[in-house]
Formats: sequence, C-alpha cells, structure tokens
Amino acid sequence: MFVADAMLKKLARWLRLLGVEALYPESIDDNDILEFTKKNKKILLTMDSELCRRARKQGMSVFLIPRRSTEEQLVLLIKRFKLDISDAPSKVLCPLCNGTLKQVGKKDVKTKVAPEILSKHDVFWVCKKCKKIFWEGSHWERIRRNVEKVKSMLND
Repeated sequence: MFVADAMLKKLARWLRLLGVEALYPESIDDNDILEFTKKNKKILLTMDSELCRRARKQGMSVFLIPRRSTEEQLVLLIKRFKLDISDAPSKVLCPLCNGTLKQVGKKDVKTKVAPEILSKHDVFWVCKKCKKIFWEGSHWERIRRNVEKVKSMLND
C-alpha cells in the first residue's frame, strides 16, 4: 500500500506492526524512490515537500506527513486511508522487511534461538521473506501499549 521515504523508517515499522504494508527502500535517492513507488503502484509517504511536489507532478499518489509524533502520524494515516487496525497487533507484518509472519513452535526454531529464549517461550514467528525469528519478548508489551494508545487517539 505505502512506500515510506528515508525520513519515515520508524513510521514504516509501526505500520507493519499494525499489519499495514509499508515498503521502506533503504539508502536510495529521491529519483529512485519515485521510480520504485510508481513502478509498484504504491502511495508515497514523505515529510519532504519537494519530493511530494515532484511525485504529484508525475501523477503519483502521495501523502505529505507532518512533523508530529509517530502515534499522531499513524492516526492521520489510519483516518485518511480508512485503514483497518482492529486486529492489531495480532496481524503483524515483519517490521524489518514487510514479509508475512508464520507462527511456529519451539521445535521449528530450537537450533536458531538461544536456549534461554527457548525455555521462556512456546510460540515463535518466522518471517517467510527474511527468515528473522520473533517471539513475544518484553518489548511486546510496549508494542501493545502503543497500539492501544493509537486506537484510543482514533476515538478522541
């Protein structure tokens, strides 16, 4: 759905944690971002007014993100594009590469995860694209709190 420019990596990761497709091409210049966005028929997210102007001139879909907190930016996007985050954070995309996560058990990751992690968790997720392994560690509570904060802001 979205391509985030270089200034919006954190926003892209949070969109993925909400289950929203957000591509983040690393280390490419504005021309490459425009070409990538146009080729993939996505909506460009940027804080750069000049990049926004250039995208509009080329007839592309673009949303100029204001300089606000990540939570406020998420609320703006959710409202503007009518994004459904009712299942968040249960339908997470890989925060690193935007890939789909597959739930697996201990036996599937026992040779790839530290023993102390394996002993504390029963459920894991593996990204089908980058193969990164995830589990509900201490950071997961912070993710849940932030998602609930965004949902609360939507209701205000």
